[in-house]
Parts: sequence; structure tokens; C-alpha cells
Amino acid sequence: MTKAEILQSVRYAVNETSTDTGGLLSDTGNLLDFIQDSMEIVTLDLLPTMPGQFLTSENVTLVAGTANYTLTNSFIQIYKVEKNITGENPREISIIDPLEIQYYMATGDTDNEPNACYFVGDTLYFVPTPSAAYTNYAKVWEVVREAATMATAGPSYIPAIAHRLIVYQAASIVQKMLGNDAGSNRFLELYARRLEQVRKVWTGRFQQNPRFIRDSSLERSAVDTRLSVDYDKDW
Repeated sequence: MTKAEILQSVRYAVNETSTDTGGLLSDTGNLLDFIQDSMEIVTLDLLPTMPGQFLTSENVTLVAGTANYTLTNSFIQIYKVEKNITGENPREISIIDPLEIQYYMATGDTDNEPNACYFVGDTLYFVPTPSAAYTNYAKVWEVVREAATMATAGPSYIPAIAHRLIVYQAASIVQKMLGNDAGSNRFLELYARRLEQVRKVWTGRFQQNPRFIRDSSLERSAVDTRLSVDYDKDW
């Protein structure tokens, strides 16, 4: 759904159009703010099911003698950090608790390459401090939120199958604002039902679990399928 379609759908849901005399909703004011809030809620609800949908990344270049690097993207959480040297296979770098750094290095330790990292706010710290410079040494995968202002084309990360969730959540907020708790709860019921269906469809869309007409090659080669009668435990 585009931005205009989402705005109009919320208006339809709460039975108010942009031409209503004395209308309470503004496409550039409170209604848009309710929709932005709704996108944040939808993102948080979808993250456990489809974290890959909200991923972006940025590269970090190591500077000799420098442990800390400020990330440029605004993110909800860090998904993982990978070593990203050209010609080598990516290797995940362990993310540690900054309060447990004493178990990973002594004060002032340096090494040619770090073996772990941790985060404080939007700053990435490598452990131990790198003693050599590497261009684009690490790729940081970040879980991000939607833009502060929705683009004309609609949400950037929330998949189309879940756009109606934004409408239901925003309509619920509008009803709550008007003191109509019953109306707000009805939209939340629609939201919960839709969210459940989206999660079901998304979980199965890539068919993560293999399906075989007969036993898989792994089962045929690694599992002893002989009947127990073939084995005499008293022999």
C-alpha cells in the first residue's frame, strides 16, 4: 500500500473522510503521526518472525590502535557482525557483554585482528584493540526501523502482506483518542487475527523444513532402519 492508500484506509476504517466538515484527522498532522506510531508497533511485532525483512548493513574499516567506531545507521538492534575481508569467507565475530570484557583481554591489549566485539549505544568496540589497519574489515548487520516519515511509495521494510496491520493499529489509536474503547478493541482484534495469519504464511513461505516423499538421503545413510527382531540382545 502507498502512503495515500494507508491514509485513506484508516479514514475509511474510522468512518471519516478528508472532506468531512470539522474533521478530526489531518493527513499531515495527527493521522500521519498515528500511522508512524503504528508502523513502529508492526515492526516490533513482526521482528521475531521475519528479522531478515528489516536488515541493512554497513562496513567498518579498522584503524590501527583504535578500538571504537561509531555506526552511521539508526538501528533497533544488532543482528550480527562478520569479518568481511576480500578473498576470505565471511566469519561471524562474537558479540560479548561489555561488563565481561575482563575475561577477553587485559587493559591495553592489542592484536593484529580482533576476535570479539561489543556495543555501547551506537558505538562498536573491538576486542582486543586492532594493531593493524584493514579496509572494510567488518560488516555489521543491523535490524532497522521504518523511516521517521513514510515515503510516498509506502513502507520501506514492512512487507505488503502486512500493510493492513498498520491500518488496523492506527484505527485503534484513533478510536482510543476519541474515548471509544470498544471500537479501539475491535480494531485490535482485527490486528491480532491478521498478525497471526501473516506469521503463519511467512513462516512457511520458504518451506524451511525439507519434505521428502521417501526417507531423506541422510536418514537412509545415517539411521539403522532394521527391525528390532533382527537383533537378539541375548546373543
